[in-house]
Amino acid sequence: MLLSLHIFSVLSLVARVYGTTPPAIQQTSTSILVNAIVSKNNISMAECWSIDPGFQVSNVTGTIGDKVLALGNMQNAVMIVIPEDDGKPNNGGLHNGAHSQWVFALSGGVDVSFPQAPGGFSVSAGGIFISTDIIGTSTLGHQSIWAAGSIFIQAPFPEGVAINHTVIANHGCDERK
Repeated sequence: MLLSLHIFSVLSLVARVYGTTPPAIQQTSTSILVNAIVSKNNISMAECWSIDPGFQVSNVTGTIGDKVLALGNMQNAVMIVIPEDDGKPNNGGLHNGAHSQWVFALSGGVDVSFPQAPGGFSVSAGGIFISTDIIGTSTLGHQSIWAAGSIFIQAPFPEGVAINHTVIANHGCDERK
């Protein structure tokens, strides 16, 4: 079953569930900027993407006049809960993405780094990123360290084809060295 979501609907749900407003997502006047884990020449690295076609003005009851950004179709989304019992972060080790997918951080957060490329990025509660470095595209993959108690959603793209985008930079949107 394909599911089409709007980013602000997801973030509004996060705010209602956790009673807080999620941090601002980086926006341009026409779209959002998203950290993407990509692979080039079998090496995982970060890029900064602007999602296309960008914001539209809603004509849907309840959001008329609001800016909405279609996130495209998704399938077989899963919610993952990192235990918080011992208070230790979950070090996923070096790995490739399970699918080309959106990742929505509902609570907690993650630090992403790369063994063969400089830089990395962090995403806090309410943030999003994209992972496309699936097996066969990157030798070592990336490392993700999730805070204890983090809850996140992985929402794969149908047929593994990432959403339309424009590459803004060949590093994360907030480059970390």
